[in-house]
Amino acid sequence: MKTEETLKNVLGIGNVILLNKEQKKRILELEDGNNVGVMKCVKREFCFFCTHDSSFREPDCEIVRKNNEKIIFPPVGFHEIPGAISSSPSKKVHDWVVKELGLKLKDEASLLIGL
Repeated sequence: MKTEETLKNVLGIGNVILLNKEQKKRILELEDGNNVGVMKCVKREFCFFCTHDSSFREPDCEIVRKNNEKIIFPPVGFHEIPGAISSSPSKKVHDWVVKELGLKLKDEASLLIGL
């Protein structure tokens, strides 16, 4: 799959895994409603779970917005793949997906990429 190869070639990106429908459904159940980006990523036809280290680039735009007193985590464009969006899941979702996929991580964070 061309998208998977593109993701694997982005500096700092590690594990690239296409999530199935059941995994995406569970993420929707676990994630906080304020994390709009994650909600939108998993509702896309394809959603990849990726890990990244500190060499990964900075986000294309702000990843946290304040709407009145409410903090929102919006989707962020992922310029390496036109039309794709990305978002960082909560620790709860991160931990669940890492366990679900049987990953062994060191100091890596996670990112969902929807397209």
